[in-house]
Amino acid sequence: MEESEKENLFATFKGVIESIVLDKRDNPKNIKVLEDFQAKLNIGLHVEADFYFWVNLIAENGNYTVNRGKLNEFDLEIMATPEDLMYFSNGENSTLNMMLKKNKFRERKLKYEKSSTGKRNLGLLLKLPKILVLDKIKTHQ
Repeated sequence: MEESEKENLFATFKGVIESIVLDKRDNPKNIKVLEDFQAKLNIGLHVEADFYFWVNLIAENGNYTVNRGKLNEFDLEIMATPEDLMYFSNGENSTLNMMLKKNKFRERKLKYEKSSTGKRNLGLLLKLPKILVLDKIKTHQ
């Protein structure tokens, strides 16, 4: 993967995460969830059969930052294709679907690893949809 492709992927991924958080801030019921979620995540974007593009997401005191690379100290590490994460964030793929189904590389759609301290942090994994999944838009008829 060329550097320009990596830059485009990072810019797109960062923009998506930032827009989801902004969208969630518009709904008062999400403010507590956004502020209470404290985590350092490594996210491996599975872009080629044997290549992961690593980004990290740090959530602290309601502030969310996305950067390139892996953190040495982290609470959770997840790996998925960008497409699967997109379908996860728009609510099309559930956590269960992501954990059980295979991606285009014949790996689980969502894989997760222990934290840098050796903890599984399944609770963080289960809270992640509250942060990354967009709220359903109610239509009035």
